[in-house]
Amino acid sequence: MKKLSLLFSIVLLFAGFILAQDQNPVKFSAQTFGDYFYNVKANTGTNNDLNGFDFRRIYFTTDYQIDPSFSAKFRLSSDETSNSNTAGGKLGVMVQDASLKWSNIFSGSNLVFGLSPTPAFQVSEAWWGHRYLEKTIMDLNGIVSSRDIGVDLMGKIDDGGMVKYWAKIGNNAVNGPETDKYKRYYGMLEFNPLSNLVCTVYGDYASAAKIYDKVAGIYGNNSAFVGALFLGYKQSGCFAVGAEGFIKSQPHNYAITSTSTLKTQNGDGISIFGYANLTDKIQVVARYDGFDPNTANSNATSVSDAKGLILAGLQFAVSKTINITPNIEITKYQVNPTSGGYSQDVVPRITFDWEVQ
Repeated sequence: MKKLSLLFSIVLLFAGFILAQDQNPVKFSAQTFGDYFYNVKANTGTNNDLNGFDFRRIYFTTDYQIDPSFSAKFRLSSDETSNSNTAGGKLGVMVQDASLKWSNIFSGSNLVFGLSPTPAFQVSEAWWGHRYLEKTIMDLNGIVSSRDIGVDLMGKIDDGGMVKYWAKIGNNAVNGPETDKYKRYYGMLEFNPLSNLVCTVYGDYASAAKIYDKVAGIYGNNSAFVGALFLGYKQSGCFAVGAEGFIKSQPHNYAITSTSTLKTQNGDGISIFGYANLTDKIQVVARYDGFDPNTANSNATSVSDAKGLILAGLQFAVSKTINITPNIEITKYQVNPTSGGYSQDVVPRITFDWEVQ
């Protein structure tokens, strides 16, 4: 009798779980992209002729609709860097998203709490549409992180959604724990005058502790400001073009020599990209980036000076969610080569990308 009662209880529990799943559906999705690459030339000489297969990113995402007002997102991510690798250097995972969204906290606006995207380049990345080939310029060069732990408020300013806003306060610690009292304040406005035209205006302020200038003998402000503008246009099913530019300013952040006072570091960058569908399964992709982390420092001995990036590829859609893209990425450095290398990286790749939804 006890075994029968236990079996009955398990059946009821399982039936209740299935019913809960139907009422509150859980959506699983995944994406993977990587390459076969060959370093024809490398700025670091030790990497010349390095070649092989890699996973540049593996995502596994869970979206859960708790009720009509609340939903949750949890995403695990893996790559071949120390961000997610195990202590033994094996492929591991890191938490990339862990957030709760309160939809329509007031009319047309949502509140998000937790580890979630920053507003810096979410729109431009979606417009670019080829994250599996390369990150957008601010993400690629570490100007703004793609994630931060904090609270977001986002929504429509007008009823038609022609103007949207996104405000966020975060730790400025990416997906790591908070270690200081300083925060980063993000803001973005998105304008959609036409369904195929978008413009975003972005800015953030990263507060920081004052820094001591040994030469001047004073403490100076070291908080940073980033401003960015993106413009995109597309003809659905035909082509898309986009241009993204940014500036960054951080006072008391570099010295010309060891005996100089600290100066304001000003950097900037611009990215121009586009793609066109040659057929319903073949697409040509191209992009150019120019990036200068310190516009006042243009000499060739700096290890952090200007660089340019050229990317071109031919995407073959072998299935609805599977792409294979022969491409080449060339990065030209203003600095002198290191370890007997070249002043550029030339990397032909065959990149694969697939999604499970």
